[in-house]
Order: sequence, then C-alpha cells, then structure tokens
Amino acid sequence: MSILVAEVAVELRSKAVDKVFDYQVPAQWESQLQVGQRVEVPFGRVTRQGLVVALRRDEEGRGSCGNDDKPLKFILDIIDDIPLLTKELMDLSQWLQGRYGCTWTEALSALLPAPFHGQTDFYYTAVVIPEAFDVEAQTVWRWLQEQPRSGRALRRRFGPDVGTILTYLQERGAVIRRVGVQSRVGARKTAFLRSLHGRESLLAQAQQRQARAPKQSSILQLLSEQGTLDLRALTLHPKDTAIQAICREGLAQIVYVEQGRRPDPTVIAVAPVSHSAESISLTSWQQRAIDAIGAALQSYEEHILVLHGVTGSGKTEVYLQSIEQGLHESGGALVLVPEIALTPQMVGRFQERFGDRVAILHSGLGDGERRDEWLRVLRGEAPIVVGARSAVFAPLTNLRLIVVDEEHEPSYKQGETPYYDARDVALWRAQFHHATVILGSATPSLEAMHRVTKGEANLLVLPERFHGRALPPIEVVDMREELRLGQQGIFSRAVNQGIADVLAEGNQAILFLNRRGYAAFVLCRSCGETLQCPHCDISLTLHRDQGTDGLHCHYCGYQTRMPAVCPHCGEPAMRSFGLGTQQVEAELRRVFPAAKVLRMDVDTTRRKGSYRDLIESFLHHEADILVGTQMVAKGLDFPDVTFVGVIAADTLFSVPDFRAAERTFQLLTQVSGRAGRAQRPGRTVVQTYRPDHYAIVAAAQHNQRAFYMREMELRREFVYPPFCELAVFMASHPQEQVAHGAAARFEREVLRRLTGQSVEILPAVPAGVLRVGDHYRYQVVVKYSHWQAVGTEMVSAYRLVLGKMIPLHGTCTLDVNAGRI
Repeated sequence: MSILVAEVAVELRSKAVDKVFDYQVPAQWESQLQVGQRVEVPFGRVTRQGLVVALRRDEEGRGSCGNDDKPLKFILDIIDDIPLLTKELMDLSQWLQGRYGCTWTEALSALLPAPFHGQTDFYYTAVVIPEAFDVEAQTVWRWLQEQPRSGRALRRRFGPDVGTILTYLQERGAVIRRVGVQSRVGARKTAFLRSLHGRESLLAQAQQRQARAPKQSSILQLLSEQGTLDLRALTLHPKDTAIQAICREGLAQIVYVEQGRRPDPTVIAVAPVSHSAESISLTSWQQRAIDAIGAALQSYEEHILVLHGVTGSGKTEVYLQSIEQGLHESGGALVLVPEIALTPQMVGRFQERFGDRVAILHSGLGDGERRDEWLRVLRGEAPIVVGARSAVFAPLTNLRLIVVDEEHEPSYKQGETPYYDARDVALWRAQFHHATVILGSATPSLEAMHRVTKGEANLLVLPERFHGRALPPIEVVDMREELRLGQQGIFSRAVNQGIADVLAEGNQAILFLNRRGYAAFVLCRSCGETLQCPHCDISLTLHRDQGTDGLHCHYCGYQTRMPAVCPHCGEPAMRSFGLGTQQVEAELRRVFPAAKVLRMDVDTTRRKGSYRDLIESFLHHEADILVGTQMVAKGLDFPDVTFVGVIAADTLFSVPDFRAAERTFQLLTQVSGRAGRAQRPGRTVVQTYRPDHYAIVAAAQHNQRAFYMREMELRREFVYPPFCELAVFMASHPQEQVAHGAAARFEREVLRRLTGQSVEILPAVPAGVLRVGDHYRYQVVVKYSHWQAVGTEMVSAYRLVLGKMIPLHGTCTLDVNAGRI
C-alpha cells in the first residue's frame, strides 16, 4: 500500500544545512496538503516549522534522508490553508540555489517574509473547569479558555512568574501543555456580536431588561438598530457578563472576523497631489516610451527595456500609464525602489492612481502589516506591489510588468546570504511570465547599457525635463583655490551664496555629504595616534549628540566617550578631522541661525516612520535646508528645492572599489537633479579637490555618454564587470591564521577544480578592513565569464571549506556576482 511522502525543508537555526527531510502525510490530510504550504514536523526532540517542497508516492514508509531503516515520522499539523509560495516561487527558490550557491534553507528564508517564520514554544490550552482555585489562577485559566496561548504571550501578559501558576493548573488537570510552532505574528481578529433575532424581538427583550439588566438592555437596543456590533469599538470584551448572558439566551452570537492590517495611511499624504492619467499632458518623449512599453506588453514575450530619463523627465508617469495598460490585460505589476525612504512618495503616486489595488512590501513595515499585505497579494486582491529589494519575491500571478526604478543603485544587491541581486531575480521572473522589465534611471548602470550594446535590451530615452525645464547648471568649485584665497570653512563662497539666495527667496536647499557623524576620525596632535575601535581595524567616528561627544564604530557598533587626553601619550591634544553630516548641520545653524535645518542619515531614521516624517516635513516646507547622506540623492521630489550643494565629492573616491568613479558620477548627477524640478530654476555647486577627474567633469556637463565611454574603456582593459562577473569568498575567524588558512584553502581548491577554465583567481588577501567584531577576514576574488561554467565547482569548494570552518567556530560566505570587492 502506497503512502504520500512530503519532502520538507525544515526551518533550522543553521542555514548551512542543505537537504530536505521526508515525512509521511497522515491519510486524512492527503487531499489537503500542497507544495508551498508550511507544516509542523517533529525534528529530533523538538517540533519545527517546515515548508513542503515536493510530494511523492512511496510503497513503504521508510527511507528518510539517508536513514533507510527507520520508519518515517508523521507531519503533525498543516499550518496554512493555501500554499504561501506559488509554483513559480518554488521554482525560483531552486534557481536561487544554482545562481548564488545558497542552501534550500537560505533560499526559502529569503522568499518567505519574516512574519511567516516559525517560533517554537510551549502552548497551553484550558480543557476542563477545575476545582476551586485562587484568583490569579482563575484569571489565567479564563484567558486560556478564549484560545490556546503560547508561553511567550502568557509571560508578556502576566509576567515571568506565570510559570508557577501554569504548573499549578497542569497538576490539577485544568490545562494541558504541548510543544508547538507558531508564526511570529498571526491574523488580527476582531470580535463582533451578531443578532440571531429580528428587530422587534430584540427591542422587546431590551424593554424587559431595562430595570433589572440595563447594560444588556442598551446592548440589545444597539443590536436591534445595527444588526452587528463591533465589540472593540464599544470597548466591550467577548467575556463581558452582559455579552455572555445575551449569547446564552440565543439572542446573538459572537463571531470573529479577520481584519487586515494596512500600512499607515498617512504614507499617502507625503506625496504631492498628482492628476488622473487623462488630465496629464505628456511630452512627446514620454508618449514614445509608453507606446514602446505598450507594444512590448501586448506581445506577451519577455522584453528588457532600459529607460534612460534625465532627472525630472517624468519617468514615474511613464510607469503609471504602462501599469494601467497591463491592468487592462488583467496583469499584475511589480515596482521596485532602492530604498524604503523612496517608498512613501512612490506609494502616494500609485495609491492615488490605483487605490487599494496597491500593496506595499518592505522591511520597514511591522510584522503584522507585512503578513497581511503579502496575503492580499497572494489572494489576488492587490495586483500592484510597490516595495524595496525583498518585494521582488511578492506572490503576484500573471505578472506582466516589472519596474526597477533607479536600477543603478547598489542596494538592490543583498548584503547577506543569499547574496541575490533583485535585478537578476526580476529578469528571471520576467522570463517565467513572458513579461516586460523596465530598468529605469537617470544614470543607468554600465551593466544595463552593456545589455543595450549587446542587443539584449532596448533603449528608451527621456532626454528632456517635464514641461521643458532645463537641467540645473553644475558649478565645480576647486577647494584648493578656495583655501589659497583664505576660505577655510566647510562651505565655499559659492555654497554660502547659494544658501543665502535660497533663504532670501523663500525656497529650499539640499546639502549632500556621504558620511554620517560629526567627524571622520580623532587624532592626537602630540603623538599622532588615531583612536581605533578595540574590536575592528578601523578608526572611530566622532558623533556629537546634545553637546556630548562620543566615539562610534560604524562596523561593530562599539561606543565610548571622547577622552579628554590621549590614551597613548596622556597629552590633552585630541582633535577631530574630516567632515560628517552632524558637523555640516551644526555649521549651518551657526552661519544661518534663522534657517530651519533637517538632517537625514542612518542616525536620524532608525525609528519606524522616521523616513516618512522627515520627507513629509521637508515637503511641506517646515524646514529650509535638508542635510543628508546618499538617502537624499535617490529619486525624491521636492518642488521648492532650487539649490543643491555637494560638500565633499572626493569622499566617494576614497572607497577601494572598482565602481568608485561610476558611483561618484551617479550620485552627483542624481543629487543635482533634486534642484529645479518645479517651475523655479535650480543650480548645483560641487566642492572638490579633484575638479579634473573625468567623473566630476562628465557630471558637471550632464554628459552620460562621455563618462560611459571612458569608464567602459577602463573596465575592458582591466577586465571588470560588465566584461566579467566576480565571486568573492570571505573567511572569518577570531584567529587570523585560521581565517587566512581557510581563504588559502579555497584558493587552492578553486585552482585545482577549474584548471583549464577561463577564470582569474586573485590570491587570498586581507579584506579591506581586516578585523571586524574581533574576527579576522580574508578574501579570495574570482573573475569568470559565465557562472554556469564554473558555479558547480566553485560552490563545491566553498562547501568543503565551510565544512572545515564550522567545527572551528568560523564562518565563510560566497558572494556570487558581487557588487564590490
């Protein structure tokens, strides 16, 4: 007799486990269980959550993952009514494994939002009315009578000593305990009181109770008028004695209705008011782009379109009207933005046009909001998804259009395992659905333009700003010359004048510096020592908060107070060097005391909703000047901004990254594009000590082609992307020799396995910052043309070294198609 066997990817703490486990499906669930559903399974001595990745028929209930002698264990429970992951997403998980060398667990962990991940705990259920016991135990038992509760929920409600009460109840048979798995957050259900009698009958019952039970009478009167009452709105509990009495007599019943949690509706309010598609006058360039996208959508074939539109050219309106065309074909649309900070304005535009058909997915939402938005998409209630990198996994069906806005941004590359690139995932999904992908940017990446050159993508251009507005002129200020003329402050004369003009005219300004904190480092002028993090090989950054100086490590989070004397020589000669956004903010307040200044960086946007609050405040002109890191350069639209100042363009060149020049050109172009987006003209001033660098010259001239040709020539000469791909192996261990040895072993294994292949293997060397968090790091960089040709052997070498490192309490990672080295 055959049995149904489920292959389950068990959710484990160690993501290095790369196999599935076989479980027998109980006969009563054979018709219910589907691939993509979560299940509760026994795993060793504990219970775990897992995801069904395959189902098969076997003749015998044996043969689970290498142990053929033991009978299969049964699945304990099915958690979901419907699969959380569609067939497409299950196929995508397999592609992620092959493309990025990750495990089943890592791939599925990336696909499934955090709210659906399981947590193991004890769960308590009230079973019988016990003998008389004390008031505290009665209170706990009554709460458990409503529904089973986890130990975590009980401790949160009654405090850490509730364990004693639970033991007391268990010993008396009033409560049973089991080990179970529960999602991090469940459905939010609201209790309603629903009438079981007609209006006249309820009014008669209310009249009878007016004297002896006035509370019941009032409830019945309301029930006769409305039919159903929201108990929460009336501040009534389902266990209220009046409610219970009404239900016991069969006059009404309590029903629980799931109510989805939606992201804060004030998100919509931050966007400027736009118009319907019919009332917008498009430029001829916009119309050509929309027509080309429409033709691609109607072909029902995969298309890659690179939309190169200068800042302020109306790319978002092209997206909106293209999505509208896709919706006419009953298709879904996915819109990716590089940062959560961009989501409010983008969502505002999309929700104004498409209403509740838009879902929001990003890590800044609460767990409950992310869960309910994901399920809205899965059920088909929201065919349009707007979100950051992880939204690329949204369970949209019949996906017709994928928009990757600001496609050049490195934040589309995941910074931890699995190191997926959302742009690559978007292309895979487009191929699966025969859909169209738009890679939109004012500064397309070299990879995107290389696709156009090779004929893999078509180029659409928006060379003019909407309504014919000119791009802001960019003035490059040589700070060496400023110093020779005696200008020793943070701001050049041009920046000072630009800010003064803005304030006099009642406009706004943005100042950009890609470094947070107050100063880059602190040095002793007596002995020359810099203050280093004790756990990392990096200098500490000075932060000044409410008049208190502190030193922070931006790698491991270490913090300490600023010392009055040098800890090395004891002299009171400590001085800070370099700039940070805090220092720029302080200088603005000193030089322009009447100006209202806001700062946007990691330090000011940690709290949930802080991005939105800052953007909304500046959009409503509650501040005159916005100081920020690269957050302020990414697609934000402030109509009153007429001046942009780049405080230190040279900091971008100091990063040891082959993309440094490209990132500099992109950031300068993008941040300058924040100026003059409405009817008032704008201007930009760039302060630099390297005014002749080709990236700065090209950005100042708005000459994308000149920069592209020069940079591509250098990339081709030194064989860097897009003329190859990079894989970066990183070994980390508290002992330097172990980390070095692991990297050297990986180097030897790859050399041995890929002999004769067209690969270049750079020797094992220390990482850019050798020690981080008391762990030494060594890396090996491999250049290759096609991952398919080298991937299997490289992953095999990686797994071999990882297997050696785990017993030594070390870690290894393999970043395929790495964004930087």
